[in-house]
Amino acid sequence: GVLWLSIVAELLYVVLLLTGNILMSVEICYYSSVIDGLKINAFSAVVTVLAGLLGMVAHMMYTTVFQMTVNLGPEDWRPHTWDYGWSYGLAWTSFACCMAAAVTTINKYTKTILEFKHKRKKLERSFRIQYKFPEY
Repeated sequence: GVLWLSIVAELLYVVLLLTGNILMSVEICYYSSVIDGLKINAFSAVVTVLAGLLGMVAHMMYTTVFQMTVNLGPEDWRPHTWDYGWSYGLAWTSFACCMAAAVTTINKYTKTILEFKHKRKKLERSFRIQYKFPEY
């Protein structure tokens, strides 16, 4: 049961990564304003974070299933070596890259939004100073 759950989680991981990739491509190719592009980019980062967490859970479940098979499985099912293979290493590397990209994107989004808010406040202050409106 855990093996099938791991396989389903891996497939969802791939689907979420593709969704994040498509959203990032849409953000690069088309958006009507800077804010719209940032929103698409932030949403793709959130999807990528979810994909990364799901991938991590799937990889840990696979590791658990492998360890249980080695320790408790029938003699003819037991692997003779403890090598997970190159694909297992590639999966963990992709998880690390996925999380790094998502965190960087969310950081960029937050920084840009804070800069916009600061510039807006600065502009509002300069308008108040330039045009002293009468107070009622």
